[in-house]
Amino acid sequence: MSTVASVSSIPTASDPAQAAALAKLPGFDRVVKKNLDQSDFLKLLATQMANQDPLSPQKDTDFIAQMSSFSSSAQMSDMVKTLKAFIVTQDFSSAQAMLGKYVTVTKDKVATSGIVTSVGYDEHGVSVIKIGDKSFSPSDVTAVSSTAPAAETEPPISRP
Repeated sequence: MSTVASVSSIPTASDPAQAAALAKLPGFDRVVKKNLDQSDFLKLLATQMANQDPLSPQKDTDFIAQMSSFSSSAQMSDMVKTLKAFIVTQDFSSAQAMLGKYVTVTKDKVATSGIVTSVGYDEHGVSVIKIGDKSFSPSDVTAVSSTAPAAETEPPISRP
C-alpha cells in the first residue's frame, strides 16, 4: 500500500491570518482597482497558464479569444469616454451659439423668454445658459431669434 504525502502548508492570501503577513512581502502590494487593464489581464493569463492542468491544457485559441474579448471591451470603454467628452463639448458649443440671442425656454410647461447673457457649466458639469439671473439647460430652448419680437400694438382707432 502506498502512502500519500501531506499537503504542504504554503500560506495563501485567501487565509486571513496569512494575508497581512503576505501583504508585507515584496511584490504582494495590495491595490484595490475598480477596473482591470491590459496588464492585469496578462498577469491573469500568465497565472492561468502556469496553473493549468498539464493533462488537459487549454488551447491557445482560447487564450487568443480571451485576449481579443478583453481588448474589445477596453476599446469600447475608451470610445464611450471619448463620446461623452464630445457630447459635453458639443453641448457647450450650442450654448455659446445662443449668447446674445433672444431665446424662449420651456421647462415644466412654463415658458421664459429673454436674451442669453452668459453660458457656463453647473455644479454637475452640464452646460447652462443664463437669462437674467436664472439658469436653464440648452436642451430646454424651444425658440431662438437674433432680436426680441416686436411688441404687438393695436391698430390706431379712428374717430369720426
